[in-house]
Amino acid sequence: MASQQPYYNASNSGSSPPVVQGVLVNNPNDDNANNDHVGHTYDHKHANHGVGAMEISSLPPHQSPLTPSTDEGNWTRGSVQPKRCNDFLFAFLFYVNLGVMAWVAAVFAPKMIGEVAESAAAGGGGGRERGLLDEEEVVADGYSDESSVDDATVGVKFASWMVRTMHPVLSTVSSSVYQFNNNDIHDRDLEENDNVTGTNDMSDMMLLLGISALIALVISSGVLSFMIRHAESLIKFALLFNIASAAVFAIGSLFLSPFAAIIGIGFCGLTIYYAYVVWGRIPFAACNLISATTAVRANFGLAFFAYNSLFIMIGWSMWWLLSFTSVVYITSGCDGQGNCEKDPSGWLIFALLLSYYWTFQVIKNVVHVTVAGTVGTWWFVPTEGSSCCSHGVRDSFLRSVTTSFGSICMGSLLVAIIETAKTMVRNLRESEGGGIFLCLAECLLACLQDIMEYFNMWAFVFVGLYGYPYVESGKNVINLFKTRGWTTIITDNLAQSVLTMVSVAVGLITGLVALGIAHGQRMVFGDELGGMAAAFFIGFIIGFVLTSTLMTLVSSAVNTVIVCYAEAPREFEENHPKLSQEMQSAWRQAWPTEFQY
Repeated sequence: MASQQPYYNASNSGSSPPVVQGVLVNNPNDDNANNDHVGHTYDHKHANHGVGAMEISSLPPHQSPLTPSTDEGNWTRGSVQPKRCNDFLFAFLFYVNLGVMAWVAAVFAPKMIGEVAESAAAGGGGGRERGLLDEEEVVADGYSDESSVDDATVGVKFASWMVRTMHPVLSTVSSSVYQFNNNDIHDRDLEENDNVTGTNDMSDMMLLLGISALIALVISSGVLSFMIRHAESLIKFALLFNIASAAVFAIGSLFLSPFAAIIGIGFCGLTIYYAYVVWGRIPFAACNLISATTAVRANFGLAFFAYNSLFIMIGWSMWWLLSFTSVVYITSGCDGQGNCEKDPSGWLIFALLLSYYWTFQVIKNVVHVTVAGTVGTWWFVPTEGSSCCSHGVRDSFLRSVTTSFGSICMGSLLVAIIETAKTMVRNLRESEGGGIFLCLAECLLACLQDIMEYFNMWAFVFVGLYGYPYVESGKNVINLFKTRGWTTIITDNLAQSVLTMVSVAVGLITGLVALGIAHGQRMVFGDELGGMAAAFFIGFIIGFVLTSTLMTLVSSAVNTVIVCYAEAPREFEENHPKLSQEMQSAWRQAWPTEFQY
């Protein structure tokens, strides 16, 4: 084949080479073609070409390539799956969800905005203080006097809060638009306030936002190299920082109450004990972090999809907020002043919340699956996954939004249902002033959500690597870690503490830069002290969010590295020998019993 490229020559090895979502073909240039050990090339143009799956043809599928004589149970190594749309029903339902929300926004939002605008133009904005929005007619639990707590529908308080929150915003916006159209907006002279000097216009605000974002992007991109060189030191610093923070909390709690002091001292003691227990595992976490960060930096095009998902989430939140408010406004019989004739349906609130959480989870998990596929390509076929816009990045993203999209929607829906139920229970608990059973139910749902998110985190790695359906991916990854004896290893999250600390650090730097810019440009937001705090807060939030978005790539890559190392340590040694040597040493030191390579 003219399109073949060399991948793995097995002429001197004791087993046949792995297949990485491609086919193995004879190498006509191999001098040992007639021997038992035949050289091969990797056909990267094959129809099934993609990420990560491999087969060891000379070994039984349940045996490790490094220990072929040892029976390792019923675990079967991952292999490439046929190209098909897995879990298609859930992908279809997700698109129906988006279609319904688009229809809701198109039908209800214009009517609501029009009525609110007419009310604002007619000077009826004061009506926001009547009816459902009248604080004198709303009891402490958030319901009107006409409806007792026992008869209240679950979720009404949440909807009422949304209407009360959005109505002043819509009234203000609509009033501003009306006044602008009639040339009634006048410039405000900030210097009338003795405490305010300087300028505060939209151009200055955009300058502050733009420079803060640019600085955050530059610093967060450069911090990847810093993490590779100083991963172990960063993990140690993160642990010591946690101890210092817990100590400060404990000291502060001494001045509050004896009960708070006990909690503070206990928390500090647990933090110190945790650092003592995991200190020996720092090299292990550092090697995982270095390998994952190296893979992300080699395929930095992943950052485009991460930041793009951030903007999509923001856009979806605005779209959903408008749809939610408008459908509650219309179905509850509200008028332009915010007076509503009836309470919204609890089932309607549940469906709208489910739509939001489901879409949010899907957007996040698409990025996770894309990273898993890309790191798999870097692991097995580095020539296909070692550039900014590599085939690995593009192909992994395409698979995540096509053949694997149904699996992503299925796993995301399970988490979204639990999260929605937790939100409804919390609103009901707050409306009824507490209650032990509702409190226990909320805690149970929160724990169940954490378990499902943790399960998804590993299952979606297999989805990205091999293209398995969702349920099968979950079973395979659990069997893999159970067979390896690595159920304890995957509970280590030392790397995550570093990623959080780095995000906070970049946020602080960006906040200080924003503060300097605001001071130099004489930007103000209220009085002088308030303006300084606002500028710092804006810069901190931008820096923290953008860096956290980039760090999610590293977090997903760390999980993928653990799975790939459990599946295929030999391929890692062949393609990344230096990293493999460091990984073996660190893992053997941290987990001498579990790690037997």
